[in-house]
Amino acid sequence: MHIHGMNADHQEFIAHLKRHDQILYDRVRSHGPVTFPSVKPTPKSSFIALCRAIVGQQLSTKAAATIFLRLSEWAEANGGLTPSFILKHNAQEMRNVGLSLQKASYLLALSNAWNDNEDRFESLHTLSNEQVIATLTEIKGIGIWTAQMFLIFTLLRPDVFAPGDLGLKKAMERLYGISMASSESIFRAHAERWAPYRSLACMHLWKVLDSNESAEVAL
Repeated sequence: MHIHGMNADHQEFIAHLKRHDQILYDRVRSHGPVTFPSVKPTPKSSFIALCRAIVGQQLSTKAAATIFLRLSEWAEANGGLTPSFILKHNAQEMRNVGLSLQKASYLLALSNAWNDNEDRFESLHTLSNEQVIATLTEIKGIGIWTAQMFLIFTLLRPDVFAPGDLGLKKAMERLYGISMASSESIFRAHAERWAPYRSLACMHLWKVLDSNESAEVAL
């Protein structure tokens, strides 16, 4: 399966669900296809995506978008949002665009890590899912959930499941009666039936939540 082929894989995903999961199959048929960007990620877009993920932790979508826009405009006026831009400023200066000191420290940690091992971070798209998660979670402020969302939405990996995501747990409780209090291993085992299309399954599970379709962060 091509790494950027999730849009093209939708019909194969539907056929797979028809054989393995009638419940989600019915929902997917009613939802219609979900669309992913088809642009290959670049080192610059990967760094920006991780910055956006850090900014958005524990914030509403609207608040996160406002702060990230301020950060982006400040950076673009000074050459762009890059590790070198972040490292030219201290955490106190970053508070001026609405970042907490903690979030600013996370951006500095990301930028330092990127500069210290530039080749590895600029070739994230060549690493396995497990290697990407291991690389990113070594950085202060980036947890497993953030790394998994990066795999789905930035690297466009087709077979990623995030058992700690509250939205996915809510949807699976609604569809399959799996208690949200269940261990992550229970959710992970259930998701095996969707392989190798677990990213698409996640997208449709979030849609099951209707008005609350966006992923919820389990930090």
